[in-house]
Amino acid sequence: MAGYKSSLDAISSKKWGPILGIVIASVIAFILLAYISPSICFGFLICVLVIYFIPYYFGLKSFKLLAVWGIAFILLMPIPLSYFSENVVYEYEDKDIFSESKDKTIINGTVTPYIESENGTYTFTVEADEKYDVVKLWIAPTSAFGIYFVGNGHSSSYSMTTEGKTEDGKNIWSVTLDNLSPNMYSYMFEGKLVNESSEIDGEFTSAVIGPINEDSTSLYVTIYKTTVTNVALYIGLLYFLLMFMMYTNRRNRELFEQQRAKQSRPEEGPDGTFHCPKCNSEVIKGQKFCPQCGESFAVDPKEVQMPSAPFKGADDDYFCTECGTKVDENATVCPGCGKKFE
Repeated sequence: MAGYKSSLDAISSKKWGPILGIVIASVIAFILLAYISPSICFGFLICVLVIYFIPYYFGLKSFKLLAVWGIAFILLMPIPLSYFSENVVYEYEDKDIFSESKDKTIINGTVTPYIESENGTYTFTVEADEKYDVVKLWIAPTSAFGIYFVGNGHSSSYSMTTEGKTEDGKNIWSVTLDNLSPNMYSYMFEGKLVNESSEIDGEFTSAVIGPINEDSTSLYVTIYKTTVTNVALYIGLLYFLLMFMMYTNRRNRELFEQQRAKQSRPEEGPDGTFHCPKCNSEVIKGQKFCPQCGESFAVDPKEVQMPSAPFKGADDDYFCTECGTKVDENATVCPGCGKKFE
């Protein structure tokens, strides 16, 4: 472990250390965002920790540079992610994914063609149980914040008509839409029952991507805008929150060190003993306070080991070397802080 730390310290001291850290963090972040984060809890949080701490431990210590790196990540990472997502969208058609309800009363919902028809005309079909008197198509543009559907003004619904039956007795419903505006859409179906001329809510199917009514360049731009928004919301906010916490922690530590540096230190006499600079009482090297006058000293606990017995003051009273509480000469535990004496 010590060898690993020394190697990392050697790398971080080089000019190319932070660059190497950024490259490693970028590769890991891409893998997380493209393949892992969508399917695991806290995936975005893991990504934030990766893009912050890997460059940090590789030498990128300046908070200004960390902020620049965070902004650059938000703007640049969506470029390869959008290309990856575009390929996923185009491959979606070959995966035979249908829009279906959970209870399987509405199945095999699909759209033809899937990608950019010449005149913007698309036909949607679905198979539904005979109990449904009405079947509707819901279609909406796929946005940066997910898929908008029922009841929010971003989606549109269309009544479908029956076109026959399947071998297992389900009705085949279809509807054709003309002149769809260029965009990437998602769709779903809703089966309803009719009771005394009023429609009763039935079942919704799962939302499925399609159709893609724009060319590859326009699709890439659409996906890039969506990806930038998502990365800024889910990665950027967490990243800068973490950076603020780390900055606050460092600032508080620096203020503590400055305050400790202003504290007085015991003065060593010619006989090797230490004395309080305020009242000249004899004190132990490394003691945090003067038991006589209460003066506090700047002490580095890494350099000094405090004795594990009560300290005798000038008035023959005994004090805890940790917190200064007056204790009995033969005390085994300090009643103030719980320190044990030998």
